[in-house]
Amino acid sequence: MADSSGKNFFDGEDFGDAPFRPLIPKYYPADYQEYIRQETESLKAKVGGAKRILEAGVGIGRLITELAPLVGEFVGVDNAQRMLEESRKVAEKFSNVRIENVNLEELSKFFPEKYFDFSLCVWNTLGNVKDEVVVLKELARVTSESIFITTYLKGTLEKRENWYKTVGINIRNIDEKNEIFYSESGLKSKSFSPEDMGKLANMSNLQLAESKIINDVMLWTELRAV
Repeated sequence: MADSSGKNFFDGEDFGDAPFRPLIPKYYPADYQEYIRQETESLKAKVGGAKRILEAGVGIGRLITELAPLVGEFVGVDNAQRMLEESRKVAEKFSNVRIENVNLEELSKFFPEKYFDFSLCVWNTLGNVKDEVVVLKELARVTSESIFITTYLKGTLEKRENWYKTVGINIRNIDEKNEIFYSESGLKSKSFSPEDMGKLANMSNLQLAESKIINDVMLWTELRAV
């Protein structure tokens, strides 16, 4: 996905000769593979039967095959060209999936108010955007029920560094105090505590419905409109 400044992380140079390893779970360390499994099962349980869902930051379309069969319509948005190309290949296999080139800070320009039953912003997409509050407010405008978010968990610097090394992303610098990673191509990857997400929810006029840690590496947050 890309941040609101227009820098496309996943159209950059981070992936080298194996461009999608960071987005394919089989290449992950075991602790992150287990996170993916748990996240997927939680999402299936939450959104199954929905009329329409949004994935904000659809990437290469990993969740399309898991969730599209369970819902009326699956809409995925991204603004990294490489990700759009890959997710559209997956979407071709489903009659109820569409992929759109949309900036996450402008969702309400493209979709009506409360258009989606649920929105997903997972695999640390929120940790890669320029302004989390703007994105959360946009998600709230287009979502009628819950917004599901997963982010890197604060306090997991070593595990995150191992993940980056395992999938082949070169790290230029680490801000250990704020737990932010900077990649060679300019990716700024943040992490969050439950308290951080609570503050962001308040700033975005959202209610924190659920917060849980997944396999000691990621943070799951469910937000709802107040």
